[in-house]
Amino acid sequence: MIKAVFIDIDGTLLDFEACVEESMRVGLTENKIEYKPEMLETFHRINDVFWRDLEQGKITFEELLERRWATVFEALEIDLNGPEFETYFRKRLHESAIPMEGSYETLEYLSGKYRLFAASNGPHEQQIERLRKADMLKYFEDVFTSGKIGAEKPAKEFFEYCFEKAADIKPEESTMLGDSLTSDMKGGNDFGMKTIWLNLNGKEKPEWVDFEIKSLDEIKNII
Repeated sequence: MIKAVFIDIDGTLLDFEACVEESMRVGLTENKIEYKPEMLETFHRINDVFWRDLEQGKITFEELLERRWATVFEALEIDLNGPEFETYFRKRLHESAIPMEGSYETLEYLSGKYRLFAASNGPHEQQIERLRKADMLKYFEDVFTSGKIGAEKPAKEFFEYCFEKAADIKPEESTMLGDSLTSDMKGGNDFGMKTIWLNLNGKEKPEWVDFEIKSLDEIKNII
């Protein structure tokens, strides 16, 4: 019987894509560089590699921050300082609270039935502030972040910390809801949790993922 739901933040509750697009467009325009939609694809391609390396322990979060935008600008042949743009980008992200479609309805539905915990890779204060701005913080018993824990999903250390703090909840009594196969689904699956994958891009569902939803409102059909 499911007693608790652990929910990812970026790409699940809050629209990271919209924040990135807005930040790139505004930041480049302020630097007198024309923003083009295909630039967003370049960012995501490079960002995904950095986050996979981070999840696998190949780089630190500090290295990601130092190199991410420098690598993006190199690929786009843009002469801007990557670390300086990263500082600007983190500030914009800290202030971003754009909800994903159906997020409020989903939280209302789940909060009446389960204990809810946020589980996110990211700086702790940033994620707390974003949930507060979105008026979502009130739904959660606790917010677990890699920034506070010192380990990234899917590492077992991340989930060990979560269950140490979430008293009287066992992994088999919990589910991990998120959009990432490599962090949310793998982490939850490896730790013995049920997994619910928010698949917004029409990818093929791996056999080891328990449930797949194409929109948040479909969760009512599962739990």
